[in-house]
Amino acid sequence: MEKESKWSKKYKSSIDCNNPKGFSQRAHCQGRKKKKRSKASVLESLNKIAIQLENSGKFSLASEINDVFIKVANKFKPEYEVPFPMNLDDALNNYDSSNYEVDVEGDWEETETINDFREEASDDLLHSPATVDDNHLIFYNEDEDHVEVMNMVPKHHLDSLHKNPDKQTKFIKRADD
Repeated sequence: MEKESKWSKKYKSSIDCNNPKGFSQRAHCQGRKKKKRSKASVLESLNKIAIQLENSGKFSLASEINDVFIKVANKFKPEYEVPFPMNLDDALNNYDSSNYEVDVEGDWEETETINDFREEASDDLLHSPATVDDNHLIFYNEDEDHVEVMNMVPKHHLDSLHKNPDKQTKFIKRADD
């Protein structure tokens, strides 16, 4: 028989294990760490067994163990929280519009200027939560309920791609999001 917890799931998930308050929260965080370690050890064991079976030529058994590994691993997928400190319009301001173009579709042949992108984008899209790195804008598309990555391409890269006689380099595509 399972012991009923007096703490709600919402309360448990709100506990900051980097700064637990009091003995009970510290104990809860230690239990959470122990549970994570045991999940990882189960996955490591399954992986080792599958490798040993493959090495000994027992491929069908290794495949069955791999299927179990995938089922177990899918139960323990981590959830990530990505902070979006600005909106998409502000994120675009991090790039000099005279030196960068926007690559929305992942095809460098179809880039457009930042100003053209702003004119075509809806107000809702421009106010979507966003963040930036060196050559990408990452934003949350609320209409499609997912995170998107948009390439910000320096114009000197486009010049070298378009002038390059090798057709292979003209059609560089980014990886799927």
